[in-house]
Amino acid sequence: MTGHQGIFKELADRFGDDVLAERLRLQVDYAATMSGKGRGKLHFENLGKLTTACRIGLALTGLTKRCERESLNFQIERIETTLPTLPVEFDGLRILQLSDIHIDGFVDGGTKLQESLRHLEFDLCVLTGDYRFLTYGPYEKCGEKMTALLKKIHCEMGTYAILGNHDFIEEIPYFEAAGVPVLLNESVHFSRGKHALYLAGVDDPHFYGLDDIKQALTNVPRESCIILLAHSPEIYKEASGHAVDFYLCGHTHGGQICLPGGTPIITHGACPRSMCRGPWSYREMQGYTARGTGCSGVQARLNCPPEITIHTLRNA
Repeated sequence: MTGHQGIFKELADRFGDDVLAERLRLQVDYAATMSGKGRGKLHFENLGKLTTACRIGLALTGLTKRCERESLNFQIERIETTLPTLPVEFDGLRILQLSDIHIDGFVDGGTKLQESLRHLEFDLCVLTGDYRFLTYGPYEKCGEKMTALLKKIHCEMGTYAILGNHDFIEEIPYFEAAGVPVLLNESVHFSRGKHALYLAGVDDPHFYGLDDIKQALTNVPRESCIILLAHSPEIYKEASGHAVDFYLCGHTHGGQICLPGGTPIITHGACPRSMCRGPWSYREMQGYTARGTGCSGVQARLNCPPEITIHTLRNA
């Protein structure tokens, strides 16, 4: 069995026939709709007129070149987070997080991003969704560019990914052929001595709404230390209810086009504004929303530079 038929059979075995069929249906409808199944109520990424207006506005104000330069001004954010349930064997664990790469949108083809990653040291890499620039149309160029990027990322514990609202499920084979598992409401664990750390990932909560934390944690023992990858912060309540310890996400781009001081004009997330950028907490759970590594809609950033994040975990 070859081609798409083989891909879909494998994904159906993992995801379930009904869920796979629903995601494919939503993918077909995506380009023509403003409302999906997920938590997001409006999907501005589908409004071509809005992005055109943004480009015209930047041009009229003379900000186009500045915003293009800022879109490549990668900031290395080093975040230290204490997790009381973290086994002492994992104290000091360094996690590289890249979110919202939108790799086929870079004005330099992604060259500076690869250079920025070259000298970083980390133990584990996680990719929290949105790998292509558009939400519709061909995905092959994105898959090829992501394959090239993934070959530049090397770490002891490997790289793991989830899907975002820009991603088609057909992108998965590109990642997994490069040795990067995509967690489809699934989990993996890492053992050191007698203890384990669990990493779970869910499908996009924002548009597709096919996230299933319960399914993702099926094989996770109670009282475990759990890191959850979700594309957006919008399922923070459900995650806390399932005793997630650390919630890593993106989606909001920190606003991407912001007022002076970094105040976002649009956060694009059905969650408290305080959860749309940087570190946050909810009850006993710690969270972090990355500003994103790339751009969508228009390849421009203003008062909101792109982010490459290194999280260092500490036990209490």
